[in-house]
Amino acid sequence: MLKIKNGKLIGSNMAFALPEDFKLDLKMPGGQYHMLQFESAKRVLKGCKIVIDVEFEEAELTAKEAMEEFIEDCELKLCGEFKPITRGKGTAIAAHIKGTEGYSDYYEERYDFAPNSLKQNQVTVSIYLMPNKGQKLKKSVFDALSLPNVKAFLDSVEYF
Repeated sequence: MLKIKNGKLIGSNMAFALPEDFKLDLKMPGGQYHMLQFESAKRVLKGCKIVIDVEFEEAELTAKEAMEEFIEDCELKLCGEFKPITRGKGTAIAAHIKGTEGYSDYYEERYDFAPNSLKQNQVTVSIYLMPNKGQKLKKSVFDALSLPNVKAFLDSVEYF
C-alpha cells in the first residue's frame, strides 16, 4: 500500500513523486507483483511515447540476478555494465538495455529491500520508449532521461 505525503507516494521501501504530464494507466497484472504504469503523450519525443513503470515484487532472485534473467528471457542486450545508483538511503543497480533493433530501449533500476507486509522485497523502476505504430525508434532512452519531467521523477525516487 502506498501513502501520499507532501506530493509523494510512499511505501515501506521507497518513495517517489508522480511524473508530471504523464497519464497513469491502471493495470492489474496479477501474480506476485504490483505495478504502476505512467505514459507520456505521443508527441513528447517524436515517433514514440515514454513509459515509466514502478513495480513492487516478491522476488526469489537478487536485483542483479532478476535483471540478468529478464534480459535473457526477453532476448534483450545489456549495453555496458550494471552500475550502482544511490537514491535516498539505498543503492540500486541500474542498466541500459536494448531490445530488437529499433523496437525497445530501456533504462532500469532494481533495488532489494527487507520484505514488507505484502512480502515484497524488490522494486523496479523502468523507463522505456515505445515506437508509434508501424515505426521504429529513432530516439534513445537517454533522450527521455534528459527531459525535465523525467529527470525530476528520477530525482524524486528514494530507496530505503
